Formats: sequence, C-alpha cells, structure tokens
Amino acid sequence: MSDAHGFTFIDPTTTKATAEVVRRFISAFERRDATAIPDLVAADCVMEALQPAPNGLRVEGYDANVAFWQAMVKDPQGSFEVEDVIISGDRAINRWRYRFGTGAEDYLRGVTLITVRDGKVTQALGYGKTPQVSDLGQASDTTASVIRRYNDAFQRHDPAALAELVAEDCVIENSNPAPNGSRHVGREECLALWGRIAGNRDIWFEIEDVAIAGSSATIQWRLRWGESDETSVRGVNLMQVENGQIVKALGYVKGT
Repeated sequence: MSDAHGFTFIDPTTTKATAEVVRRFISAFERRDATAIPDLVAADCVMEALQPAPNGLRVEGYDANVAFWQAMVKDPQGSFEVEDVIISGDRAINRWRYRFGTGAEDYLRGVTLITVRDGKVTQALGYGKTPQVSDLGQASDTTASVIRRYNDAFQRHDPAALAELVAEDCVIENSNPAPNGSRHVGREECLALWGRIAGNRDIWFEIEDVAIAGSSATIQWRLRWGESDETSVRGVNLMQVENGQIVKALGYVKGT
C-alpha cells in the first residue's frame, strides 16, 4: 500500500505514528529547517553514518545527534532527494539521493534505516552505494569532506574529531590580534588552538557559506557568544587541504 507522498506501508494499522515522524524528519532536510530537528530526536538516539569504513562514524545521545543533523540540514553544499520510503511498525527504510554539485554524476545514493519510539527517532543507520565519492561529511580525502568534518567538530563541540584532520606541518594565522593575527605552526600548536575553541560551549559557530575550489576552501561563518547579533562577529577562513588533511588556515573577521 502506498500514499500520495511515496510512502509504502507494510502494515497500515501500526505505522501512522512512525510515518508522521519520518515525514517531519525528511521535511526538515528538504526545507533546510534546522529548528525542526530537536523535537524529533530521542534522548538515547544512535546514528551510524556512511563513513568511514568499516563501521561508519557513530554518534550517540541527544545533543550530539541534534548538532550533527542540524549541521547537515544547514549545509549549503548538498541536498537530499527521497527516492522511496517503506514503513513497517516502528521501522522505516528511507532510500535517498544526496546531490553535492550540479553535474549529472554529482550525487551519491544511499539508504537510512530508521527506528522510531514514542514519537522520536531513536536510531538511524546509514549505508551508501559506492566507495567514497563526495561524502556526507564523515570521511574521505576530498577537500569538501575534510571541511565538512572540520565544521562539524566545532558545531558539535568535539575537539577529538579534529585530530585526524590536521597535518603535521599545518599553519594557522588566527584572526587576532591585529595587524597579523597569532601564528601557530605544526600539528600540536594548531590542535591546541582549535581544541580550545571547539571545546568552549559558551560560543558557537553558524556556517554561512562554504565554497570549494580544488584543494582550497572558503568558509564564511558567524561566531556567537549570545543570542543577539551584537554578541557575535562574522568572519572567513581560507583553508588549504592536502592528502586529506588541513595544511593552512587563514582567519579574518569584520571589525577594526
């Protein structure tokens, strides 16, 4: 049995609640509505991403999953298209296509196995069709995927996730102090700086735009330490990625 939205129901008498949660979850991605995510995630939610092999990145708990999915919803570099959804009891199978460019082959097809309990997503297990092409922000040696993982580490306040992203010869030119910004050379110094920032839960980043050009990336962001724009600053990072790791990051902000 199918409905007008392309959902297939194995047992219609037991799947209405599951279907409603899955519809809202999918809609959040389609409408890029990050505010819809918190109401859909269970306190003990577990998500397993597509990558890296063999098990995929595992994200546990309410806060971590909300942050992860909100980052994906707001990511301007990609979009999801639903191919098919099958609902059976508290389970859903969501087949999708993730587009990361405008070319005819700039997409990845996959499936997410979703479990719903008490009106919340309690489990989401992702699988893809192919080896790493351009991923969903978990792992590969492409510039886009490294930058997605980098941004996600800050948005989830997870300094440990930065460790494998920073090259031994990485160089950071910080956005302050004027006129040149502090300079940090080597993996240890760069991880120390970024680790302090990523681990600070009193501040948070909003990603405004990400542009990828070969091994280079431009990240436009707003750093907030309060709810109003007066307690924020906008800035940009110019990033360089080589062999799956960040080798250079130059930071600049608005102001005098």
